[in-house]
Parts: sequence; structure tokens; C-alpha cells
Amino acid sequence: MKKKMAISMFLVCLLMFGFAAANIYAFDGMNKGKMEKMDMEEKFFYKAHLILSSEEELGLSSDQAKKIKELKTNTKKDLIRKNAEIEILGMDIKSALYEDVIDTKAVNKLIDKKYDFKKEKAKVLIGAYAALKNTLSKEQKAKLKELYKKCEKGKMRHGSMMPGMGKGMGMGKGMMKGMGKGMMNCPMKEEMKE
Repeated sequence: MKKKMAISMFLVCLLMFGFAAANIYAFDGMNKGKMEKMDMEEKFFYKAHLILSSEEELGLSSDQAKKIKELKTNTKKDLIRKNAEIEILGMDIKSALYEDVIDTKAVNKLIDKKYDFKKEKAKVLIGAYAALKNTLSKEQKAKLKELYKKCEKGKMRHGSMMPGMGKGMGMGKGMMKGMGKGMMNCPMKEEMKE
């Protein structure tokens, strides 16, 4: 009887250890290379938000902050326009494909036009990203790299990237106190485009 109980306890412990190890491994892999997994739009808004929320730490001048805010707003407006055009052209292409006789020349023109907008969108983002980086001095860029590293380490340590955590999901003021000064400037995904 004692032998069966001991074996049962051993199996239960082994099973619990296996689940814990799998969760830790999955969580760790989720956070590695976060910036590399972002598309250009996410990178731009993440970096702009991080810079603006770290204004004091980076020593931004009021002129720099104003330029970055304008760049962020103008880029967002431009992307909204381009995304709308891309979506409308996509609808036009679908509509043309519903016809009994498909005019391939007309559809091909629509496709070319749609991808011209996508190309323009990519160029706008690259230009905005370059302008954002060029707004900062060499010293501010170095400080920004340090802040980014702190954000990534803090997210992994404090679990702010865990599913279900974040804005409106039990992250009360009391919980934020223990996260450390550096974590307060780290943008959450839903804050980046604000």
C-alpha cells in the first residue's frame, strides 16, 4: 500500500514538473526577439511611444518631443489613408472577379494599383522610422537602447507579456508599484498607436 502511494506521489510530482517546465519554456520563447518579430509599423509606433514616454530619461528637448509627436500623428494619418485605399482596391478586385466575363487587363491594373499603395505604405514607414531615429542624438540613441533592454528584461521577469495581463486585466495600481521604474515606460501593444 505504501509502495503504491509512493509511486503515485512520484508520478504526480513528475507530471506537475513537466507542466511547469513546458509553461516556462513556452513563455521564454514568446518573449525572445520581440522587436525582430514586429512588422515595420509596429516597430515605428513601439519606438515612438517608448521615446515619448521616456522623455525625461532621454533628455528630449521640447522641440524633439514636438517633432516626434507630429511625426507619429502624420504617419498614422497617412497609414489610415493608404490602408483604406488598399482595402477599397481589394474590394474592387473581388467585385471584378464576380463578373461573368472577367476583364483581366482591368483586374491587373487594379492589382498593380493596390500594390503601388502597399509599396508607398512601406516607403512611408521606412521614412518615418528613419526620421524618428534621426531626431535623436547619439547619446539619446544609446540611452534608448538601454531602456529597450530594460523593457524586454522587465517584461520577461514580471510576466507583463503573459496572456490575460495588461490594460484592464487586473493590472491595478498596487501591482504596478512592484514593477520598477523602467517598466512604467514600456509600451503595451494596445498603447503603441495612441
